[in-house]
Amino acid sequence: MLHEARQPGTDICGNEVELEQMTIKDGIAEIPIGGVIGMNLKPFQRGSGAVDVADISAEIDQAMADPAVKQILFNVDSPGGMVSGTPELADKIAAITKPKFAFTNGLMASAAYWAMSGADLIMGTKTANVGSIGVYMPVFDESRAYERAGVKVELIKAGALKGIGFPGTALSESGKAHLQERVDEIYGMFKSHVSAMRKNRVKDEDMQGQSFMGEKARNKGLMDGIVRDKAQMISMMLRNHVD
Repeated sequence: MLHEARQPGTDICGNEVELEQMTIKDGIAEIPIGGVIGMNLKPFQRGSGAVDVADISAEIDQAMADPAVKQILFNVDSPGGMVSGTPELADKIAAITKPKFAFTNGLMASAAYWAMSGADLIMGTKTANVGSIGVYMPVFDESRAYERAGVKVELIKAGALKGIGFPGTALSESGKAHLQERVDEIYGMFKSHVSAMRKNRVKDEDMQGQSFMGEKARNKGLMDGIVRDKAQMISMMLRNHVD
């Protein structure tokens, strides 16, 4: 059974691209999460492989409302994505009352791990890469490049921190401190959610932006077990399910 929940994507020529959709089989709703996670994505971004939190949320709602769905499987291969929408998606997944599982045979990193940490079980293959619990915010200081080009940017503003990172300007110490405070705030939210969902099994030293493969990810509490592939994961879900 196929649900046309996700908004259409397009390629570089504007042609519609078929996207992965939620499928339902044997009482399991499989929700694919592949590519970068974002919010309010454009059709070209979807067509390029990104997935919108709104699409994932809509499929969760459908799975929860469908009495034929007994379990939910998130099939993940994502390096993460933007902060916007991720904490809300993570909270929604944590609140799902039907049995919910997360599986990866590739990447479950950063924002993807934040969202999936609330699953009842997180499983992956031996070569799956899991974790990357951290936050970064790149700021490009192009002031010297502008200067070499003979361009000087004068930023007329009100508010000491207004215009942080405007092209051609250097980042002030107060501006840098402000951005660091924001990054630390988001990082704290990320770690708190993982610690709560994983019942403090993941140590702080393993939440420093690094990821771990297979067995090491399981030993560090980021995953619950190793499976050969998705077929084995689904077989395990069917075997353990009781109506």
